[in-house]
Amino acid sequence: VVVGSLLTGGFALWKDWILRNRDFDLKVWERFLDRRMTAHEAVLDVAIKMRVMVSSGKVETPGEISRAPQLMMSKEAFHDWLFDFAEKSGTATTWLSTPVKRELNFVQDYFVTLNTHLSEAPSERFAAEGSFIRQDFIDLSSALEIKAFEYFKAEARELRLNNLTEHHKYPLAETKRRLQKTVLLARLAEIKSIIGSTS
Repeated sequence: VVVGSLLTGGFALWKDWILRNRDFDLKVWERFLDRRMTAHEAVLDVAIKMRVMVSSGKVETPGEISRAPQLMMSKEAFHDWLFDFAEKSGTATTWLSTPVKRELNFVQDYFVTLNTHLSEAPSERFAAEGSFIRQDFIDLSSALEIKAFEYFKAEARELRLNNLTEHHKYPLAETKRRLQKTVLLARLAEIKSIIGSTS
């Protein structure tokens, strides 16, 4: 009887310990998952803001009004966007899946390149520039959105953290190849003429 009682008590303690450990693990993973989901939602927010277009009131082609990304309507709007982008992406990157992190870093490379080419452009030319390269914003935001949704679809329920040893950027050759395919770099001469135009 005594042995049976000891075994029953020991089993109950062991079972209680297992349940407490499992409960603790689930609470920890719940916090991790919360942060990861919040980070990926921030990326979706960035993608959506990149796609918001504003009409300039001018006709671009017959029947189509010229539109530009809202964040390109002036130099101040663009610089405000760069600050917002850096703030949101900076706090999110630790918790992002590697594919989303790579795509976000590519978008950052694009904005650094764009900012470099616009450094001497007057504020009143930003809207025209934005109209010219708006397809880049659509393509970049769509790629970001797809990668973020892939996380929600395939990885969100996995109880694992990122492998921090994985490289967080695309290989340099791939980054250069993709940047060269953007309107910004593929038609740079035309863009420079828009930046230099004062009409």
